[in-house]
Amino acid sequence: MMPLSQFAVILLAAGFSRRMAGENKLTKTLLGKPLIAHALETIAGLGAGQLVVVLGENDGDIAPLVPPSAIALRNSRAAEGMGTSLAAGAGAVDPALAGAFVALADMPFVTRADYERLAEAFLASRGEAILIPVHQGQRGHPVLFRARDLQALAGLEGDRGARTILADPQNLIREVEGASSGTITDFDDQASFAAHKAYPPKAGST
Repeated sequence: MMPLSQFAVILLAAGFSRRMAGENKLTKTLLGKPLIAHALETIAGLGAGQLVVVLGENDGDIAPLVPPSAIALRNSRAAEGMGTSLAAGAGAVDPALAGAFVALADMPFVTRADYERLAEAFLASRGEAILIPVHQGQRGHPVLFRARDLQALAGLEGDRGARTILADPQNLIREVEGASSGTITDFDDQASFAAHKAYPPKAGST
């Protein structure tokens, strides 16, 4: 397997929690800790070459949760859409790394095994493919981009995220089956938290 130290992780945490009735979902408690802390703890244990956390302009309550070893960026254009956050994060990644995982801060149950499976697929493709995890036929996150994609990511605008890159026929896209359910489990509203109070976030679970 390709060492995870060869990759960066871009964690997108600049959303507006619009469906949370004024509450910041990333600081809402889930299983005894803030929602974002689950993703941060998993990523911190990966031994990745770099961690870039993209925050919103007024996310002062999230910033203290970001580990000192990470690059914390504030995206003043977050209201324009996820593309601007991706652009900010990609612009900070060391281009000498083999690629970068794009992860979402509201997905707490992504496992180390999910990252390792993508890195293994990256090696199998000889670094030629963009890798997307799939759980029971549904695409999820994190998505593993190649170093060559960083420039295109850094130029993104608006709210379409990386869809234009993934839709480009010149890019080789491969789906990686066998991802855990955590790769498709995000938290958007109060019902999401209520439904997962007893969810067991076990490392390597599927």
